[in-house]
Amino acid sequence: MNHKLGVVVPYRNRPKQLSQFLESMSLYLKGIEHSIIIVDQDDDKDFNRGKLLNIGFIEAKAQECDYVVFHDIDMLPIDADYSYVNTPTHLVGELKLPKGYSRDLFDTYFGGVTIFPVDIFESINGYTNEYYGWGFEDDNLLLRCKEVGIKLDSKEITQTSRDGIGLKFNGKDSLAALPNVLNNTRDFSIVVNFTVNQVKNDPVEITDEHTIFSIPGFDTALTYNSFKNFTFQFWKKDLSSMAITSDHFPEGTYTAIIMIENRSDPKVVKFYLNGEIVGELTYDKLKQFDSKLVYLGVGDPDREKKQNWFDGVINYFAIYGTKLDDLTIRRMSVNIDRSLFDFEHYEELKAYYDTKFCKGSSLIDLSGNEKHGFTKSCTQVYTVKSKSKEILLPVRKKGIFKALPHEENGYKDGYWLSWKSRENQLDYYKKYYNKSTNLHLDGLSTCMFHINSKTTDNIYTHIKVVL
Repeated sequence: MNHKLGVVVPYRNRPKQLSQFLESMSLYLKGIEHSIIIVDQDDDKDFNRGKLLNIGFIEAKAQECDYVVFHDIDMLPIDADYSYVNTPTHLVGELKLPKGYSRDLFDTYFGGVTIFPVDIFESINGYTNEYYGWGFEDDNLLLRCKEVGIKLDSKEITQTSRDGIGLKFNGKDSLAALPNVLNNTRDFSIVVNFTVNQVKNDPVEITDEHTIFSIPGFDTALTYNSFKNFTFQFWKKDLSSMAITSDHFPEGTYTAIIMIENRSDPKVVKFYLNGEIVGELTYDKLKQFDSKLVYLGVGDPDREKKQNWFDGVINYFAIYGTKLDDLTIRRMSVNIDRSLFDFEHYEELKAYYDTKFCKGSSLIDLSGNEKHGFTKSCTQVYTVKSKSKEILLPVRKKGIFKALPHEENGYKDGYWLSWKSRENQLDYYKKYYNKSTNLHLDGLSTCMFHINSKTTDNIYTHIKVVL
């Protein structure tokens, strides 16, 4: 069967990149019957990638294309396969970036360059039309595929949940307060096993951060955020902040280990998640820990804003007065049955809290050092053993692309360039947790627009639209 590809490109005010893109694609797609459709947003509204792609799809179908590739203009193929597929397929496996630029490629990434057969794209009613500003239309698209049962790939994520009892934090006012036994001039290690339940969104905040543990002030903290990243942040003596951030991880149960090597040269902080090193950083000297308490489940309860309450379960938390060796870290990180006394270096435990050992509001220190803590608004809950969980991912073909430089459009230096992007994120999470995208009420069937102009030259069509 002969197939015809529609290359659908959302566009606004990048004439140089448009020229580069057309030259690159005309060479690369030789031998494949295709049409290139540029959908140019010709109004003053925030950019709406999803709606522009819906409009381009409608045009591609009118031109009798039976499959389409939704293609960002700043990604030029180096080694990519645009041949027909019978299931949605993502092509961006590797991105060659200009010097000084970064781009986050993660397991569930579904943007950039994505191929759809026409009938399957229609079955999910296309992209949402509602996301103005940068981002999350591709996340919403993946939710739509899951919702209607489109064939996707999958991946097993290691989990470290046990049969037992853990301490539930409600994400509102729950906390545990522990004596701070950390010494910022000596080696030490922190081990914590926890379950992230849900990202709770605050619509007036820039991002949502949920603190698993914290030494408040200039917070030295392990957090999970609304980008699904874990971050360990700490402060040097000169008050400059340093952070190690993980790839994207779904909600679930994890073992995190933070190792501080104050006596090495250079001094090193290492962050491990489920036995795999997330990253490491060197430093000259840590800031003195001012707080007399270490908190579980909150960044700082005494702050007026951004207390960063945690919604989830903490199973155990421990502080060692030494650095842990790699073998012990690997063994601890897959442990779902044994106490920490069954592992090497147990004699170096400065404080150890297994949250099934509570007496009223007291959290018992099992190390023998009598560093007991207290809890507030926490409840003990039963936990169930789990070694892995499956997450659904886009089907991918190998694809290598060259990225063209452009100004950042979304989240930069801790701020959204357009608040509408934050609104997109909030809407995405609402649909994600409700397991419903309302796809029948928003998409191709409700895509309203006005065409200002349309030019066609052989296989190239340029449409200027008002949304």
